[in-house]
Amino acid sequence: MWLWFLILATPLVLFAGLRRVREGEVARLSRFGRPAGVLTPGVHWLLPGEAIATRVSLLGRHLELAPRRVHAGAHMARVAGRIYFQVLDAERALASDADIDARVQDAVLTQLSGSLPQLAELSPAERNRCLRDDLRQSLRDEGILLTRLELAILTNCIG
Repeated sequence: MWLWFLILATPLVLFAGLRRVREGEVARLSRFGRPAGVLTPGVHWLLPGEAIATRVSLLGRHLELAPRRVHAGAHMARVAGRIYFQVLDAERALASDADIDARVQDAVLTQLSGSLPQLAELSPAERNRCLRDDLRQSLRDEGILLTRLELAILTNCIG
């Protein structure tokens, strides 16, 4: 009796461990709650105790930056626009899609507030180019490629 149960239950247990990672994304694997690697697109068999922690899209995407004010010393700017980027290395990004979006937005705002006095003197096209080049360097270390930046930056000098 137990032998029949074992023969019938084994395929069910094996089938329950199959997981599919879609094309254009990777999945971070966790083993007993700890990071254990990255699964590439395809079908994978997970052992008991393993699970997919997060899925990260590797396709290019964009982020809408809602209008906001940025201050840097005596300079203030109103900023809005789009940020286009792609995750190149999910292991270095180590976050879910929502966390990556927030990280990119924070990096743009931090870079903008740090270089606002220099950007005030440039044309709109030069501002976007300078910001894009600086952000590419900082985000590349995190496994993210900034592909295009379309920001409308209206600067003012306070007092």
